[in-house]
Amino acid sequence: MNKKLTLIKEISLLVLSFVIPFVLLIILFNANNIALGGYKNQTIMMIDMQSEYICYMRDLRSILLNHESLIYTTEKVFGGDYLSIFTFYLASPFNLFVIFFEEQAIPLFFVWSSIIKMAFASLNFYLFARFTNKFTYTKIIFAIGYGLISYSFIYISNFMWLDGVMILPLVALGLHFIKDKKHYWLYPLAIAYSLMTSWYIGFMICIFAAIYFLYLFIVNFDKENRDWLRFLLRFAVFSLLGGLLSITYWLVAFIHLSGTKGFSEIPTFKFFNISMLISGLLENNYVEAGVIRQYRDYISMFTGVVSLVFAITFFFNKQYSLKERLSLLGVLTFYFLISTNTVTTALLHGGKEPTWFPARYSFIIGFIICALATKGLDEADKLFPAYYAVPLVLGVVAILIVKFTKHSDLIDRYPLSVPSIVMYFVAVLFAFLISLYCHLPLKNKTLLKIKDFAPYSLCLLLAVQIISSYRGGDRVLSQNAKADQWQTYEEYLADDAYTSSFNAIKKYDKEKFDSPFYRMEATFNRPGNYNQINNNPMFYSYSGLSNFSSSSKKNVESYMGQLGFHYNGFFSKYEAGSTYSINSLLGVKYILENKTADKNYHPYFLDCYTYDKLDIEDNNNVDFYFNKKAVQMGFLSEKSKSPNITSSVTNEEGHIHYFNHFEYQNEMFKTFDGSVGEDIFKPLTINSLETSLEYTTDDFGESTFVNVKEGDYINIKFTTPIEGYGMPLYFAEKNYTQNVSFILDNKTLPVNTYWNKGIFSFKETGDYNHTLKIRFKQAFDTFTLVPELYYENIDIADMYLANMKHNEFIIDSVANSPTKKAYHGHISFADNKKELIFTLPHEQGIRVYIDGKRVKTMTRCDIFTAVDLSKFKIGEHKVTIQYQDEALGWSLPLFIIGFSSIVPLCYFYNKVEDYIFRKRKEDK
Repeated sequence: MNKKLTLIKEISLLVLSFVIPFVLLIILFNANNIALGGYKNQTIMMIDMQSEYICYMRDLRSILLNHESLIYTTEKVFGGDYLSIFTFYLASPFNLFVIFFEEQAIPLFFVWSSIIKMAFASLNFYLFARFTNKFTYTKIIFAIGYGLISYSFIYISNFMWLDGVMILPLVALGLHFIKDKKHYWLYPLAIAYSLMTSWYIGFMICIFAAIYFLYLFIVNFDKENRDWLRFLLRFAVFSLLGGLLSITYWLVAFIHLSGTKGFSEIPTFKFFNISMLISGLLENNYVEAGVIRQYRDYISMFTGVVSLVFAITFFFNKQYSLKERLSLLGVLTFYFLISTNTVTTALLHGGKEPTWFPARYSFIIGFIICALATKGLDEADKLFPAYYAVPLVLGVVAILIVKFTKHSDLIDRYPLSVPSIVMYFVAVLFAFLISLYCHLPLKNKTLLKIKDFAPYSLCLLLAVQIISSYRGGDRVLSQNAKADQWQTYEEYLADDAYTSSFNAIKKYDKEKFDSPFYRMEATFNRPGNYNQINNNPMFYSYSGLSNFSSSSKKNVESYMGQLGFHYNGFFSKYEAGSTYSINSLLGVKYILENKTADKNYHPYFLDCYTYDKLDIEDNNNVDFYFNKKAVQMGFLSEKSKSPNITSSVTNEEGHIHYFNHFEYQNEMFKTFDGSVGEDIFKPLTINSLETSLEYTTDDFGESTFVNVKEGDYINIKFTTPIEGYGMPLYFAEKNYTQNVSFILDNKTLPVNTYWNKGIFSFKETGDYNHTLKIRFKQAFDTFTLVPELYYENIDIADMYLANMKHNEFIIDSVANSPTKKAYHGHISFADNKKELIFTLPHEQGIRVYIDGKRVKTMTRCDIFTAVDLSKFKIGEHKVTIQYQDEALGWSLPLFIIGFSSIVPLCYFYNKVEDYIFRKRKEDK
């Protein structure tokens, strides 16, 4: 009967550790007007989730439902591996459930999957506390605190990080099991899960695992006890096993990270303000969303005030050995010291300061505090009441420090709220009553009432923890709602509505051409898109040019910028930053334009005879344009004289002139096809340059202005030549900054912002004479100007494109498999002294087969894949361009070794270990 009662209690506490935070989270989100059902109110989408992650999740859903490739995608710019995106953002097994949600309901998937992960974090912490300490009801107090940790609310838009928060307690529990020589399977599986779901957060968890192992090692083993060597070996073996089980994720991610924004220099050393750390333990330090839009000077690991109180008292409880208390103090101090300066913080982030969302590892500190608090409350009856003066005094000192120390340059204030402070001292009082109850003499009848009241302090502590944790989450959610950070469901549905427009083009192409591959783009961005980052291709699942992610290759982004697409060194966009010629070369077959969009971004080449306007029925005020000159994916080219088309020329004096956007495109086309030999883009005739500023001009037309003052201006007057009548006109600002405004024919152009740097098209006014005024918004010692004013000769462009279309790689079919993606087709040529260039990036894993024979690949334009055809006979040939993820190929055998080893290793390890060490002893 007692065993059954104990089992019921165990199960009840286990269920409550999940249910209580689950219910609290539902109440929290509902109270802050977050949609949990239906298509109303707020979503939890903000910042990157609103711009990027929603796109990736929609795309993953499409891939899973349509059985498409998880290896390669053409929805990245030009195309590229998909696993870099999958392993960075989408690898959580929770994401597989997105297939059960309609596209309109994906924001609901985000919020419910986040709630479930946070509730599981609470349950997992309960399991950790239950199996590493003695059994008491108090474990649930700190399980709730960890489940509702402020980190999860603040960084909820980075949904892939919550898996790490959820699994961390099981990593620590697994280490305890390894120490105790049992349940060996838990630790490697937990480590593998952390690395698989987010190798970035998993890296931080692996560092914690090493530090936590060191703590267990120091506390449990000494020189005379030879078990220390066995424990060290067990840790090494099962850490390796966890690494092997997840190697197909983290190794693939690491290899694909090369060449992206993931690499940068260690920052300059700088200490942070101590108030940052103190306030980070309190619920109210999230004053606005701006605190996470920076690299540093902010941290949050609040897990409820009760956790703080008992974490402090643990260090004074002599029921724990001095060695254990000092070891855990060392673990906590390590993370606090890491958080005090820029260099160590960057190292814990993988060697790079984070772009926004500072202290991404802070949930680990929250876990440590809850673990200490569990120990502190377990032995609270042994701690003399006077020791509760320590958290009392420390609380007062913390208040004074935060109140009177200078705050950082990036954070105006680290505030303290009265309710939070009051609850902290109430928790100290209740903790004191527990200790007082335990130390009162039983014969003291006069204190009977106090003694009867004191046991209820545990229930009151639970209530304080629930209220405190609830307030911590509510603080974040309400601040975001107050600042309109959440995307409304109405905005999301407005984005989703355009799905029908893109589907209409897909249906049109299927019925008319049945093309295995084509690219399209939109001149408008979806209305609810945050920060103008254009990830339309993955949001609507089509092959395009305007995708951005942290796994984007820098050479791809740089090439986009060189071509003149709107680009600022970090993001790439389509908008109007293109030309008819480059669209056709890159295979942009369809362009969608919103009739109601700002016509300042209208690409005027759409008005020329080059595009056909399609008569497609649509409810979103979208016009559809068809480009009949678009080259499918590959074409025959002249043999390049150098591996890459040059981006500059040098005169006899050694002066280097870097090509502007138009000169670069001219150079490209002339290199690809020498038979035409003319420039497509021709400069507009500059009649005069009028200014009061002093300047000099070199042989390449580069003018340098000196002593520029705010308000000064330059007037450039130019004329469209007769041969340019009816052709698209362009202006570009490659060398200009956002501190200059541009006024074309008395109309201010919106191209000189942080986001829009590239080619801008404009329309002929009719008199063919124009004035471009450049007005300075600030002073410059020197300012260099290269006027980029051109028209596009469509007739010459069509000559190039006709040759390319005549020698085009025709795709017949596309093949998907778990490890490969291939495009099968054919090409005919009458001259084998050519190269076949594919407008797909050349990267590891790209292979080309002609008539079944693999041929050597080369790089062109510093980006595209090319092959030499000189060894092949004139005529028609079958061609396959295939992507096989080599990193996946390297890692799969290692994964198989790990997967096949886990059962026998866990089952037989003790016997093998005993044999090895017994044999070692006998040999000695």
